Amino acid sequence: ERGTGLKFSVKVLKTVRNFTPFSPIKYGPNPKRPGSKSFDRYKGYMGARTVGEALHRGSKVADLCWELGRGDFKVLPMSKAPTKLQNMSEKDIKKVQALLNKIIGPRGLAVSIDDKDADKELAKEEQWMAGKLALIAATAKKLGLELEQETHEDLHEDGINENADIRNGRFVADKLSQNILKERKASGKKVTEADATEALRLWGFAQNSGRLNVLPGNRKWVYSDTLGAIQRRTGGYGITPPTRRYPGVAKLLNRWLLDNRPQGISEDFVCTSININANYGARTHRDGNNVGPSAIRAFGDFKGGELWYWNKDDRKTKPEQLQNKTARKLNIKKATAVFDGNFAHSVEKFEGERISVVFFSCRNHNKVGSTNMTFLKNRCGFKWPNDKAMGKLRTFAHTQFAVKKK
Repeated sequence: ERGTGLKFSVKVLKTVRNFTPFSPIKYGPNPKRPGSKSFDRYKGYMGARTVGEALHRGSKVADLCWELGRGDFKVLPMSKAPTKLQNMSEKDIKKVQALLNKIIGPRGLAVSIDDKDADKELAKEEQWMAGKLALIAATAKKLGLELEQETHEDLHEDGINENADIRNGRFVADKLSQNILKERKASGKKVTEADATEALRLWGFAQNSGRLNVLPGNRKWVYSDTLGAIQRRTGGYGITPPTRRYPGVAKLLNRWLLDNRPQGISEDFVCTSININANYGARTHRDGNNVGPSAIRAFGDFKGGELWYWNKDDRKTKPEQLQNKTARKLNIKKATAVFDGNFAHSVEKFEGERISVVFFSCRNHNKVGSTNMTFLKNRCGFKWPNDKAMGKLRTFAHTQFAVKKK
């Protein structure tokens, strides 16, 4: 899982990824601890002459990476005539090649391992994650919480599609959110930007590869989660799993929005869902499953990261053809912005830790059912949309930038 286990460099993974079953290698003496399982496994494949034979005799791709990095075997020059693989059928060779083809890069690397900046991107990510894990551990200790130690496989068997690091971050963020809400209620004070930031920095983000319309540059995934109601890509409507498991986080964010209304809004902002994003700048895109205006705010210690918003978007021009000179540049670190997500928008480049929160309403949101709506209202603090409230927000969103006549 993240923060533990084997970690391999981009260089090592690229080398192993480029191996073929016929790549010649030569193993050295057994470096494993005598009597251990790894000692016996190494003994079984140390006589292999090629990568294919090694994997066929019991080595794993992780073994190749680990042992290459430690110098336990040498990569030999490829001979003109490929070495005939011992005791391996065509089926066996294809199976080995399939294992090598699965190598996509180190955990946490959002770009291809062939990207010229792969090492830089990985180092940046690992530094951020190390700080995050330390913050989670420190906050858990402060709150008297015991962190999850189970593996991803153990959690998955329990129906939880999270690794331990993601689960721990969400668990601690939820408990902290509940504590903040109790304290603010008892004191009669508002939930502050600092309160929201503290919880968001703990949140365990999933790697989301499904948001194809926002993926910037050559990224394969982004940190992005949705809390609240959602229209599933497979069809139907419901509540996202993290919402039901960690309702305190959604409730804290909704309370923050109610306590800190966007400038110009005279009534509570209604919505059904919250999208949380970390450390990526979305490319120019239009939201497809939203209805009505959205509210957006960026939290964290960063520079840049403004929202480009095409408030006069004709919604016909391809997003990539739009120019910034026809858009408005909104400083969403300083103030919450209300905008129509169906109009084109993007994020300016930034440096630092940037976590953006988007409050929105999913299309056909009443199809989530009365039971789910009750949960979202009572447990998560959502102010559910109605025609009157949505109409006022639409009017505001589409007229806020109009030039007033003298």
